Amino acid sequence: MHFKPWKLNGHPIQSSESLAQLEEEVFFNAPEGLQFVIRELYKLSEGTMDFLRIRTSGSTGKPKEIQFTIEELVASADLSIKALGLTAHSNLLLCLPINGVGGLMVLVRAMRVGAGLITVTLSSVIQPSMFHHQKIHWASMTPHQLVNSQESFQSIENILIGGAALSDAILGRLLKKPERIVESYGMTETLSHIALRERHPNNHRFFSLLEGIKISRADNSALVIETPHLRTKSHLTNDEVELIDESHFILIGRLDEVINTGGIKIHPRVVEEILSLNRLEKEFFVCGTPHPELGSQITVVIHAEKDSELSSIQEYIETLDWPNYHKPRKVIARSFVYTGTGKIDKRATL
Repeated sequence: MHFKPWKLNGHPIQSSESLAQLEEEVFFNAPEGLQFVIRELYKLSEGTMDFLRIRTSGSTGKPKEIQFTIEELVASADLSIKALGLTAHSNLLLCLPINGVGGLMVLVRAMRVGAGLITVTLSSVIQPSMFHHQKIHWASMTPHQLVNSQESFQSIENILIGGAALSDAILGRLLKKPERIVESYGMTETLSHIALRERHPNNHRFFSLLEGIKISRADNSALVIETPHLRTKSHLTNDEVELIDESHFILIGRLDEVINTGGIKIHPRVVEEILSLNRLEKEFFVCGTPHPELGSQITVVIHAEKDSELSSIQEYIETLDWPNYHKPRKVIARSFVYTGTGKIDKRATL
């Protein structure tokens, strides 16, 4: 059997037959489509279906559909179960869309290890009343949810961050913290995360690979991931990295987001880290915008509907000690747009 007996919102489930006996109210406070996906997973496990189809988010390119087998799903889940220390006594909180790889793999881990899965309706704000103040051992969230859900930390021991990078600025805005915050690195093609980075109580710079994963760098410094547990063994990413050793790396930034300003190539992530370390606590990102002479200029985009804060932030930026060519030239305010999985949609925002 691929899956163990597990609990959905306190209700024991052993098979697709026991799922059919559940009252509909069990799914009232749950991501849309959860019941359908659970049935699909049991079909995979029973051999009546060959593949589960997952679409990429489209936040960094055109969305595409990828097929995964039950063997790939459980192998990926097993790596995470071991890395996170999940057991049959763990309670996992599902507060991500079930049609994305992040939410899907929370479900698969619970079914695989026999844990309890507690669900809430999708929201950027997770309140403890949404899961009846039950003790949660692991909750998977986006950075946006993390900032907005601090009241729930009294009931959540560990939070796994995915979907987008967790900046030091966001971490610094947390007035309350759970016992542990871990940032993940991965993509739909690798079927969830392949590396983890502790952010609290220790704030590590580097990601540590999950067991069995191997990495290297392409000629353009892009990360190459080897996944022996998947049918597609090698994945060329669009992320520039610094390799520490065979098991650890530092993420520098996306190659397709590099700002070419006057012939100098600048990674937005480097500028974002400087702003974060100097406690710019607004939600923001850095990108290139057109400049008549330089081609592109380094621009800070802050989450705000009005321009009233721009002058003070620009003055603040002028006071900081910047490496050559890294100082932002422009600050703009936008009301941020988010994808269905909680990532900032930079194109739509701009």
